[in-house]
Amino acid sequence: MLNIQITWEELQLSHRLAEVIAVRGARLCTCGISAICRMKGIKSGHVAADGSVANKHPKFKARWAQAMGEVLGWPDDRTEDPITITSAEDGSGIGAAVIAAMTLQRIEKGETVGISQS
Repeated sequence: MLNIQITWEELQLSHRLAEVIAVRGARLCTCGISAICRMKGIKSGHVAADGSVANKHPKFKARWAQAMGEVLGWPDDRTEDPITITSAEDGSGIGAAVIAAMTLQRIEKGETVGISQS
């Protein structure tokens, strides 16, 4: 036990600070995903997220969806989100496998810019 005594005001401030940080995190995740969707013309689909915040924070997915709606111009009265976030198990391992497969495909096509020859 840390044996720390805090006031009600300090507790409220700590709670609000944690909330602001969590909202910012969801909005930052939205930036990259929204940019890819806009660049590629993606209007619907699923995004898999890995990590304890995405998978365990009770409000992360709702905050993420709200921010995606704001950035991509989804209607406020929608009954479902055009792009939904789902949990990814072992996202790092799967991502590494996808990158390796894409690299091999590029090498087979003779596209070796940025690929180390060692």
